[in-house]
Amino acid sequence: MKAKIGSIAAVIVAGALATAVGAQAQTSTTLRSATSAGAPAADLPLADYQAFDNFAIAHPDIVSDLSHHPQMVENQAYLDKHPELRDFLATHAELRDALIADPGDFLEPHSRHPH
Repeated sequence: MKAKIGSIAAVIVAGALATAVGAQAQTSTTLRSATSAGAPAADLPLADYQAFDNFAIAHPDIVSDLSHHPQMVENQAYLDKHPELRDFLATHAELRDALIADPGDFLEPHSRHPH
């Protein structure tokens, strides 16, 4: 009887170890895949996104215009009418380029037709 209990205990311990090792391997793989890539080097610093958020809070009408027509960032006549946007973009050149390349990173998508 002792031999049978001992072998059952050995099977239970072996099963627990196998489960623990499998879970550890799965967790390690999951963590590795979640953290190995990192942000692309071309990403803007968080400070630039925060600066745009602050600009958006201070100038909701301009941001609304840009949400409908993001190409206005490159329209000199529009920038002349809105020197605060022109000056902001001049001091945040990387952000300006990112806004032109992918406005969806900054602006909520809206219909391209005015309301």
